[in-house]
Amino acid sequence: MIGYSEVLQTMAAMIIFSVIMMNANRMIHRNTVMQIDGELEQQVISIGQEIIEEARTKAYDRVTYNSSTPPTMIPEGFTPSSDFPNNKERHQFIAFEDYHGYTDTIQTSHGDFIIDVEVFYVDDVNYEEIPNQSTFKKIEVNITSDFLRSGEQPRGYKLEFIRNYYAE
Repeated sequence: MIGYSEVLQTMAAMIIFSVIMMNANRMIHRNTVMQIDGELEQQVISIGQEIIEEARTKAYDRVTYNSSTPPTMIPEGFTPSSDFPNNKERHQFIAFEDYHGYTDTIQTSHGDFIIDVEVFYVDDVNYEEIPNQSTFKKIEVNITSDFLRSGEQPRGYKLEFIRNYYAE
C-alpha cells in the first residue's frame, strides 16, 4: 500500500502543477493581448491626432484663406457644408473643411489603419451638427483596423475636435 500512496501523491502534485501552469499561461496570454491592444490604440491616437493638428493649421474656411479681411457676412459668408470639397490629396488642403470626405489607408508596422474624416458645422450650444453655416466646425476622424476587434467586428475609434472661427 505504501507504493500506491506515493504514486497517488505524485499524480495529485502533477494535477495541481498543471492547473497552476494553465492559469499562469492564461494570465500571460491576457497580458500580451492587452499590451498589443495598447500599442495599437497608441498608433490610432497618433494617426488621428496628426490629422487633427494638421487641420488646425489650415484656414478656418476657404473664403478666409489668404484673405486679409474677414468675410463680409459671418457666418453666412462661409462655405456651405454642401459645397465642402471632397479632395483626396492631403497636400492640396488649404482649409479646415478640405478634410471632409478624406479617406486613406495607412500602412504601419502595426498593420493597416483605415481613416475616414468628416467635417461639418455645429451649433454653439450642444455642438450638434447643423445644416447651415456657423462659427463652429467639428472634425471627426474615424479610424479602424482589422487587428483591433470587438468580437468579430473591427473596433472603430473616433477622435473629434471643435474649431471656432473667433479662436484663431
